[in-house]
Amino acid sequence: MTRMMIVDDSEESRFLLKDFLLAHDHDVVAEASDGIEAIEKYYSQKPELVFLDLVIPKLDGLSVLKKIRFQDPASKIIVITGNDRIEIFEECTSLGVLAFLIKPINFNDVLSAISFSDEICIME
Repeated sequence: MTRMMIVDDSEESRFLLKDFLLAHDHDVVAEASDGIEAIEKYYSQKPELVFLDLVIPKLDGLSVLKKIRFQDPASKIIVITGNDRIEIFEECTSLGVLAFLIKPINFNDVLSAISFSDEICIME
């Protein structure tokens, strides 16, 4: 069972993803609705995998990604975003994300992304 954290400002999105992950035998140990909370919960809960929305309040997801990767280069992060700009994708991949999922996400893509260990993928 993989310990996961979901970061998204949409309560509904967090609920749907959490419900899906729990149904597939994953353990959601933390949820965050903004960037500050995400960083705090990352260090207190130590999830093995993070689902990170890029558009969140207080500290944007890209900044959260940079902070977590700087402090924990081995962190495993899957970006979920509605922003499909190539510049954002390139920056995220250069920071070592496992996957880059475009909203609205397909839950089969979530399962595929979880299975990646060192590869980077983009799923629409």
